[in-house]
Amino acid sequence: MDQNYIDWLYGLSAPMVALNKEYGASYTTPFFFPDRDFVDMNDDWGIDSRNSLLEMVFKMVDNGHAPALSRYYFMYARLFEHEWIEYCRTLTDYQKVLIEMVEQTSSVCGTGGIRAWDYARMGYILRNGTTNKYISEQEALWIFSRIGLRAQYYFKTWHHYFASYYIGFHYWKSLNDDDQNLDTLRCKLSRTLRTHTMAILRSDEESPCNRLPWLIDIEELEKPESLMEYDWS
Repeated sequence: MDQNYIDWLYGLSAPMVALNKEYGASYTTPFFFPDRDFVDMNDDWGIDSRNSLLEMVFKMVDNGHAPALSRYYFMYARLFEHEWIEYCRTLTDYQKVLIEMVEQTSSVCGTGGIRAWDYARMGYILRNGTTNKYISEQEALWIFSRIGLRAQYYFKTWHHYFASYYIGFHYWKSLNDDDQNLDTLRCKLSRTLRTHTMAILRSDEESPCNRLPWLIDIEELEKPESLMEYDWS
């Protein structure tokens, strides 16, 4: 398998690498933290075994946080302006706040919405799972290839993918805030993206956006026999 292709697949976790670069994270190795023999994912993720890792990944890739906003991004891109206005009138006040975020961010992430928020984090989990020997590198690469197909379908460039991740971060953070005041929520969702980390991704020579094209041929890798019991592809 071509090394650039492997690097591209691991590059799907690049936003998480940028957040952890100072702690030794790598864009390209099978292991997210090459100098570690084990990564504790139990406290933050509830992952302490092969089964809990795979269940998390297979659930979150398609049914993580993105579906809550996917319909809005899809419709915003396809409805005529008057149709969109009429549609917005049918929504609750809370939904209208989310709609405002969609209107503000659709141009930078497209119909993919915040899917990269789920994809990049699951890439982080896969690579740490390889470190912990919960899964093999072959298994991780096959799962990455399936995520890669999804990512290319929804996003047109690395920058769209990265922006999607950070928009997803702000949405996720709003879900964990106790303050449910709609004006406060609107303010939080309209904040500027985490530009420092975005700057790292754009300026770092090792970042995939500076080394690899977004549009590559995703190889149809054969599903490992060890994953056949999981009805996911």
